[in-house]
Amino acid sequence: MMMNLSTAGEWLAWAGIVIPLGALAWSAIFYTLARRREVSHQEYQRFFQIMDHLGQPDGSVASKMAAAFELRKYPEYREVIIRLCENSTIDGPAAEMLREEMQITADYMRSLK
Repeated sequence: MMMNLSTAGEWLAWAGIVIPLGALAWSAIFYTLARRREVSHQEYQRFFQIMDHLGQPDGSVASKMAAAFELRKYPEYREVIIRLCENSTIDGPAAEMLREEMQITADYMRSLK
């Protein structure tokens, strides 16, 4: 089937199809970009909450071990995670368990190169 857009009516018919589809595609692209930024910001906030939890003097060692494990989900922050895990001073009961979990996390992040 050959298209011959020789009359104004044919051009208007095609414009009536192409323009709305183009607008729909444009809207979908901008929605996707906005949603991606939103998800990225939520991931940053979650990462910051985990880091904040690890820095709190109170809290159980078990929850801090879980937080150290959770850091493995954020490879884009690997440099700061490695520094945190290797340079943190950990005191108190069961500190060795937390130190070990943080070292495992640092080793994991280093292996992602």
